[in-house]
Amino acid sequence: MSNRGSRILSACVSLSPLVPFVVFVTVGVFYTGAQSFGFMVSAAPDARFSNGYAVLYRSAWFYRSLLYSVGVASAATAFSVLGGTLIALGLRTLPERLFRIGLVYKIPLILPHVVIGLVVLVAFGRSGFIARVFEALGGSVVNLVVQSLIAPINPPGTGALVFAYVLKSVPFVTLLVYAVLRRFDTRQVETARMLGAGVLQRFRSLLLPVIAPPAATAGVIVFLFSFGAFDLPFLLGGSRRPMLAIDVFNRYWYRDLAARPAAMASLIVMFAISVVFAFLYFRLVRRQHHGVRHV
Repeated sequence: MSNRGSRILSACVSLSPLVPFVVFVTVGVFYTGAQSFGFMVSAAPDARFSNGYAVLYRSAWFYRSLLYSVGVASAATAFSVLGGTLIALGLRTLPERLFRIGLVYKIPLILPHVVIGLVVLVAFGRSGFIARVFEALGGSVVNLVVQSLIAPINPPGTGALVFAYVLKSVPFVTLLVYAVLRRFDTRQVETARMLGAGVLQRFRSLLLPVIAPPAATAGVIVFLFSFGAFDLPFLLGGSRRPMLAIDVFNRYWYRDLAARPAAMASLIVMFAISVVFAFLYFRLVRRQHHGVRHV
């Protein structure tokens, strides 16, 4: 066997564990796509259903849920990337003796998303721990604090949902950004400072090119999960403006069969958006030349 043939055979053997996954995803996408066009919705051979995409085109609920999901995911991504990057920059300057204490930021990373949602419910709910503490303190100033700071996070609602996503995603962003910063030679910053470069100039010229690729990569992943997740919107989301995943779930399971093509068409739209962002993610990963692998 030639060298080329042996390499192909070796690659096929190495990729063989992925075959069940690829088959499962392919069949699922095909079945979803068929139902989105009105096929294979019912076992009855004479059943006819409308095209789901035509229904979406003239449905206000789809555009409302889609824009709301994009808005929540964008807000969660922006706050997560900003917070995670700031924490990573702070960890870079943390003294060695305090570094173990600084690793407490990883705690939300190991917790399931459902646990994060329950923490937000117990802590920031209208009858939660923080509300009870402020109620016990009393006073007009305390009531003002509750209304201005705590009330926007009260679940269910957009504030609670974004806060839960940020609480879960900030450690992930910190982990990726800090992995790159650990390999960065801080002597470059000191040299630039001695040469007269200001704080903003040092950050823009030296640190920003280093942290931007991993921060952008983490942002893509956070956006994808926030956009298509079901668990946190189910726990913390409101019923007036549901996320698209919740809307799809309700229309698939709690409506008649005629609503299923539109629900499956919504899933295909979500899948297409995810593919676009996944392509962007791999482009960002390939552009990182700092020798740190993030996948």
